[in-house]
Amino acid sequence: MDGKSFIFLFLGGVVVFTAALFYFQNYAYYESAEIRQNFLLGNKRYEISNYQGIDSESSALKLRECFVIDSLDNIGLSKYEKPTPLTAPFWFKCFNAERITKDLLDGKASAFLVKKEEFDGIDNVIAVYPDGQSYRWRQLNSKYTKE
Repeated sequence: MDGKSFIFLFLGGVVVFTAALFYFQNYAYYESAEIRQNFLLGNKRYEISNYQGIDSESSALKLRECFVIDSLDNIGLSKYEKPTPLTAPFWFKCFNAERITKDLLDGKASAFLVKKEEFDGIDNVIAVYPDGQSYRWRQLNSKYTKE
């Protein structure tokens, strides 16, 4: 095999590998979450609308949900310290982790703990805006992060 053939074969393999890696990182393991009509927060069930969600069995951290809670009467959850929404795949447009993080820091939204240790070292967190727009995700807790 001459040098040109080797280079074209090598570069072709790199392109195929890169495309496969991109697909697996952004699409392969995500599934649309089941559409919900209501949501249990603490001891109260809330009606929700405009639900969009994704999740994956390959990692507990891949949950991202966007929805509107119709009524926020006494949400009954404890505030969550250091909420850090993880970025969603680029194609899941409703969940913008950077904007949510900024709004949480600016006080435009509040973060609450839905379930501590839902999985080993992973908490379930929700961010709620005054108009009812809400975002839910899972994040590592202090067991696996440096404080």
